[in-house]
Amino acid sequence: MFAVILVVSLAGGATASALLGHNGTDIFPYAANYSLKPVGPWTRVPATHNSYGYANGGLAAPPKGAPTTLLIFGADGPLGRDEFIRVVDGGKASLEIALGGVLVALLIGLPLGCVSGYFGGLADTFVTRVTDTVMAFPLLLFLVFASVNLDASLKPIGAWGSIIPEGVVAEAVLIGVFTSFYPTRLVRARLLTLRQEEFVEAAEMVGASHWRILRYHLLPYLRPMLIVWAAIATATNILLEVGLSFVGAGVQPETPTWGSLLSTTWGTIYQPQVFDKTQFTVWQTVFPTVAILLCVVSLNQLSEGLRHALEPEGGR
Repeated sequence: MFAVILVVSLAGGATASALLGHNGTDIFPYAANYSLKPVGPWTRVPATHNSYGYANGGLAAPPKGAPTTLLIFGADGPLGRDEFIRVVDGGKASLEIALGGVLVALLIGLPLGCVSGYFGGLADTFVTRVTDTVMAFPLLLFLVFASVNLDASLKPIGAWGSIIPEGVVAEAVLIGVFTSFYPTRLVRARLLTLRQEEFVEAAEMVGASHWRILRYHLLPYLRPMLIVWAAIATATNILLEVGLSFVGAGVQPETPTWGSLLSTTWGTIYQPQVFDKTQFTVWQTVFPTVAILLCVVSLNQLSEGLRHALEPEGGR
């Protein structure tokens, strides 16, 4: 299931845009009625980005024979953008944030965990105290504070058009930095046990350097554990991205993510919006929510499968 979601998220938006003849940023005035309520799923609307004027208190009807375009999931709001393409593009951005956060956490946590668990002493004490301090604070509060205060300097990083939208790299870095204590503690705990094994003592007796012991004798034992953690952490990071959007500290609304799609409909904790059935449809909530649910459940199942495959002794 996760493989399907990953492929659809990475290639589905461009493919759908090519097939449907429009993208997720195109505005269709006729995809919303006079009260700005968007149309529902599988609706054809006039394929025009301009209206034909106003008549009888609303938009004038387009001329007969005007071309139409299909909105598979309906429209996303009063602007009349394609909800399907925005959900797919939002999945791509959310997965980029989640996977980027995992990568940053590993780049920080793996070296710190190796130093702490293998060498011990003052290095272990320092790393342990730092991770204990970070773990004592609410993670989401840390992320909100950092995102708000570093907005101007971090948000423009990595704005590479449709590949990595603006704000994605910054949010991935923030999530990775403040979740790096998880791999740090995992690696440290594993190495505290492994460094007492006989094969480590044998390697030291034949003159192997610390780097060689870590690289060739200990890191292979860490790989299965970190792969399983990465799958779980990706699911957690997706939920963190959604949470950041609801507190108003996520990527900008013009960049679709699963979190921003939901927060656009429901607002943030600072500017909540009351659901009004004359202006909103239930589909604006259902489709992003189902996408999040399927992806997170799939990642959790993937992590369980990887645990059984890579650590068969621990899986029995």
